Amino acid sequence: TKKLPRSGNTYTVMRHGQSESNVGGYISSDIKNGDHITDIGKKQTKETAEKLKKEKIDLIIASSFVRTKETAEIVAETLGFDKKDIVYDERILEIKAGDLNKKPYKEAFKYFDHTSEEFNSHMPKGENAKEIRERVMEFLYEIDKKYKDKNILIVTHGAITWLLSVADISFDEIKKRSLKEKSGFNNAETRKIDFTPVPHNRHYETDLHRPYIDEMIYFCKCGGEMKRIPEVFDCWFESGSMPYAQLHYPYENKKEFENNFPADFIAEGLDQTRGWFYSLLVLSVGLFEKTPYQNVIVNGMIMAEDGQKMSKSLRNYPDPVDVMEKYGADALRYYLLSSPAVHAEALNFSEKGVGEVYRKVIARLLNVLSFYQMYENRADKKVIAQESKNVLDIWILTRLQELVNEVSVGFDSYQLDKATRPIGDFVDDLSTWYLRRSRGRFKGDDVLDRDYALATTQYVLIELSKIIAPPMPFVAEHLYKEVRDKKDVASVHLADWAQVTKRSAGERESLENMAMVREIVSLALENRSSVGIKVRQPLQSLFITDETLKEKDGLLVLIKEEVNVKEVLFDSSIKEKTKLDINITEELKQEGQFRELVRNIQQLRKKTGLTPNDIVVAHIKTDTEGKKLTEKFKEELMKTTLLKEVVFDDAEGGAEVVVDKLSFKVILEK
Repeated sequence: TKKLPRSGNTYTVMRHGQSESNVGGYISSDIKNGDHITDIGKKQTKETAEKLKKEKIDLIIASSFVRTKETAEIVAETLGFDKKDIVYDERILEIKAGDLNKKPYKEAFKYFDHTSEEFNSHMPKGENAKEIRERVMEFLYEIDKKYKDKNILIVTHGAITWLLSVADISFDEIKKRSLKEKSGFNNAETRKIDFTPVPHNRHYETDLHRPYIDEMIYFCKCGGEMKRIPEVFDCWFESGSMPYAQLHYPYENKKEFENNFPADFIAEGLDQTRGWFYSLLVLSVGLFEKTPYQNVIVNGMIMAEDGQKMSKSLRNYPDPVDVMEKYGADALRYYLLSSPAVHAEALNFSEKGVGEVYRKVIARLLNVLSFYQMYENRADKKVIAQESKNVLDIWILTRLQELVNEVSVGFDSYQLDKATRPIGDFVDDLSTWYLRRSRGRFKGDDVLDRDYALATTQYVLIELSKIIAPPMPFVAEHLYKEVRDKKDVASVHLADWAQVTKRSAGERESLENMAMVREIVSLALENRSSVGIKVRQPLQSLFITDETLKEKDGLLVLIKEEVNVKEVLFDSSIKEKTKLDINITEELKQEGQFRELVRNIQQLRKKTGLTPNDIVVAHIKTDTEGKKLTEKFKEELMKTTLLKEVVFDDAEGGAEVVVDKLSFKVILEK
């Protein structure tokens, strides 16, 4: 910037004095609010104005909000400056917070912190950070061009003072800064800013390409001026001629060219938008009067985790081969495809992110497959999943179709992140809700219900393998081959894509009801946690206010089992959405002890390597109270923990199990 011409202007930025909105701690973004500066604010402004006397201010430019106008007038009066000469500019007005007007400051903070997504997110009916910066930069560039050798005071608001103070910093760098670094000035605080106009695009991002660079003049050390010579032939010409040049068209391959032009889509990095994308377009329109491609997928730059450029010499990124060896190629592929990089934003690559994809998506999916395969041999293959009346089956099949629709729309519109991200959410629903709530069905006595659970799981896994095939081809192929029927095609990559369908009223109701159930469960479990009662301890009643679930027995059973209550009752008079009866009777206490005993025996089965096919004898050594508890729930204990017999004896050894004050020694024997 030292070689660039400057206007000779100096800029002092000032925030208004303390206002009524500052005292109230709320956002005041509507000029009609009329928030005045307080007596303290007037004093602050006066003190600052006295210090500005030595600056010899030539021009005051201010926001026309009441608080900034009052501040500017106090400064003008103190400096002997005619108030009529104050210039008001709407581009330095307070942020347009829309629905957040009069709301606490913290409501707006999230739109100015962390990721680029949040910087691009609009405040409800208001601006986003990018738009605010653009108007501020437009103001600064314009006044710098309009005035020469002036000492200019700018009186504005907190967020605007900060954006003016970082005018010489790139927008990408601004986004990386912490919220503390993004805070504005204190009331009546002033700071000088250093500003040099640089070549920029319409978003006021530094851009050294044409046409922006053409307008710039640089000072040469020889004393002269340097300008770009416009008559330079673009070296991207040969790349832009690729669609026809590669086929030696029009001299040969005419039919082949015409059958493949224009391309359905092209994909390249963001750094090619001014190169290949541009030259392709210009040459094609000039020669054929049509675009050479119908869609564009632009990927952003992949940076090191600290935001710096990846460098072999610095070794500031993990070896991709090592990452794939550790987590698999599909984890890396899904991580990238579901990231902001696929819609032209920079990505700070994190190996932890790849690991999280493996744990939360791939490993969970493989666990679902493993659980299904433990019980697969019990399935009646004639049962059709879509005929099940079980609410969980109906719900997961509806969620599956919802996933098909979302992924299809994402791929059809070439929005790869929108096509891949819903997959992770679905796998979470499949694993942590459907399968967990259905575990008892897989090993229960209701044969038909078990078969429907198995048929539904198989169908979901087969269809899911097709959906994940583009972003996770290897996992998809493994999953498909493990669960497909003999009549199915040999590879998932030869299978037809699922059909997109319009959601029916019944499907909407299924999704809405299950969402309500899960919310009720979440609130009830929070209630349990707040009073320190473990989930394994049964309670008598859960009261809920919404009667939508009345007579929805299947959904109420889910709530009862998940919250571990005997009954769900409806009571519109309670203030909360859910309320637990936390009175624990002796009977309920014993049930809780029994469940704790079951948990310990199940852990012992797992520790000793037993499978669901191993029906064993439990040798138990305990005192009188422990024996009474075991005898009371013996039948359920045997069924739940897969025991063929319970023997009370004094056999030595065994695993020690403590439930409340009851002590057991347990040996499991095949």
